[in-house]
Amino acid sequence: MVTYPSEPELVLALDHHDELVRQCAAGALSFGAFCAAYDNFYWAYALDGHESDAAGQALLGRLAARVAPHRALAETVLAHIHPETPESRASYGKAGRLDTDEAMVRLKLIAAGLLSWKA
Repeated sequence: MVTYPSEPELVLALDHHDELVRQCAAGALSFGAFCAAYDNFYWAYALDGHESDAAGQALLGRLAARVAPHRALAETVLAHIHPETPESRASYGKAGRLDTDEAMVRLKLIAAGLLSWKA
């Protein structure tokens, strides 16, 4: 678990991961390379607040608009992707899983909103 002892450190992490989302959406980073570099940021940094004390909750409250796209990405894209094999495509799709193409469509929508979410 990565902790964030200061607001500047968390802001830097958000800036970095925002940029990864933008690079992937622009095609400068493949989806596989993005996933490796992004490394489940929302969950790794416990941005849902489940490991935060009162000070951490207050910090997350102040940065809620910055965290929002990463929550959306975690919950609507990354939590639903499936392995890319032809034989798995149909069964995983029926189960509500996303292939890389659909994941990219959703990632691009989230990336388009990053400017409006940035505080």
